Amino acid sequence: MSEKKQNNNIRSKPGRRLFIIILLLAIVNIASWFVYFQLDLTKDKRYTVTPATAAMLRQPGDKVEVLVFLEGDDLPAAFQSLANSTESMLRNFRSMSGNKVVYRFIDPLGSDTTAMGLLRKYGMSGIPVTVNAGKKGTVQKMIFPWALVLRHDSQSAYPVFLQEVNSSNLNRETLLKSEMLLEYNLANGIHQLRKNEVPMVAYLTGNGEVFDLSVFDAIASLRQYYRLDTLNLQQADSIPAHFKSIIINRPLYAFSETDKFKIDQYLMRGGNILWSINMATGTLDSLRSGSFNSMPADLNLNDLFYNYGIRINTNLITDAVNSVYIPLQASGNNPQPELRPWIYFPVLYAGSDHPVVKNLNGVLTRFVSSIDTNANDASIRKTLLLTSSRYSRTEAVPLPVILEKAIEIPDPAAFPSKNLVGAILLEGKFRSLYNGRQPQEVISFMNNAGSALVPSAEKTGKVVVLSDADILANDVSEKRGPSQMGAFVFTPDYLYDNRSFFLNCMEYITDPGNLLEARGKTYDLRRLDPKRVEDEKLKWQLINIVVPVCIILILGCIFNLARKRKYTT
Repeated sequence: MSEKKQNNNIRSKPGRRLFIIILLLAIVNIASWFVYFQLDLTKDKRYTVTPATAAMLRQPGDKVEVLVFLEGDDLPAAFQSLANSTESMLRNFRSMSGNKVVYRFIDPLGSDTTAMGLLRKYGMSGIPVTVNAGKKGTVQKMIFPWALVLRHDSQSAYPVFLQEVNSSNLNRETLLKSEMLLEYNLANGIHQLRKNEVPMVAYLTGNGEVFDLSVFDAIASLRQYYRLDTLNLQQADSIPAHFKSIIINRPLYAFSETDKFKIDQYLMRGGNILWSINMATGTLDSLRSGSFNSMPADLNLNDLFYNYGIRINTNLITDAVNSVYIPLQASGNNPQPELRPWIYFPVLYAGSDHPVVKNLNGVLTRFVSSIDTNANDASIRKTLLLTSSRYSRTEAVPLPVILEKAIEIPDPAAFPSKNLVGAILLEGKFRSLYNGRQPQEVISFMNNAGSALVPSAEKTGKVVVLSDADILANDVSEKRGPSQMGAFVFTPDYLYDNRSFFLNCMEYITDPGNLLEARGKTYDLRRLDPKRVEDEKLKWQLINIVVPVCIILILGCIFNLARKRKYTT
């Protein structure tokens, strides 16, 4: 082989290697569009989809498209981080669903004129934020942290709010919580559109249950996800099995044995129940005269609840630290009212890590009673949903409730109880209250209706008990009409999580898919130690900036020396 040909072969080797490397990189990049692979090495598994979500995505169903409106130039860093997390989650969804979930990002303020029309149509409002405009200083810009899930074969759509708190100040805590709930919010939107059948829910009447503007928001919220119907318990021979769950909200009159028998047998036949009742009387309107007497409510339900494994006490929970504030005329010459803690309206928080209540903010209650548990049936699993703070106590009724009590600032030392229960979840194969004991009223009803007693449930049932019916209530104004659940008349700028809690309860007892599992995610907020940051600032700047440059220079020198030795003849 001639010297010239040998030199040509030597020169062609680097070019051939470069061509092969570029070709391999191109193949990998093209393949990445079709095959998505993710390895989650984080301690809190923040990038891992829960099994319930994965199962829902892999089920046969219609193709859906997710339009994300969190897009545009000069997005603030926190919103850009949320947009990146959303894209990562949707890319994972697309891979798991076999491309039955597709997505695209749209800038509502860009050239796509249809985006603003969709935002207006589905009530997706923007958030004004201040962004840097360079030499022009700062300008106000609208950000739309929304996604819209669309089904390809119809006009059905489901809006998803990507940010947990409707605020322009997206701090680290809010961003972290938004990312924790991102999987659930997006998966729930897809699930709602791909349902083959909308579950039926019955709202029971006949025992004085409230059904007016005070439950407007609760009813409207239910109708977004369920086929809702009312059922008069006295007029029906039984509660039909096609109702996946029933709601018994704020009954005023005592239940007869026949009423309880119908409810009992519905649970035995596979139904699920949400009880929302008051065992002590009292509303905010009762205080217009300055005081009232809170009285016990006799609903004839003690034996039924005891059979479930609980007892709702005829008392009121008062809380020294977690309660709302009401305006009262201050003493002295100051004519301005002052906000004072009203201990009879405690704000309850999650009593466990159950998905129904995990990552929820406080739930507003009004004259809530405490719930005790018993060991009547060890097979029934009891989960505390809402509890008071560690500085609480109960006051037995009858009880005079005096508005002027709020003038006195509560002393936490005088509230020795803690974690008093205001909402509980019961799960298991329940036994009938009437197994081996049928009052004559029930025997006559069974004979006339031609029904047979089901002594125990064949499958697991779910019962949620709320010891305050006002959890589902909304205030009503003569000027503005019904407000949202969780809104308090004296703090209109803050919304408690009553609606989310109610819908979570309904989803858990009604939907067997258990997508709420995704709400149980917990991410670590990896805070830096500010003292160490200050003390070691220069050290880490050198490590992150100077060391990489030095390494590159050293490797470059080594590469050049090796190249010279290789090609020097």
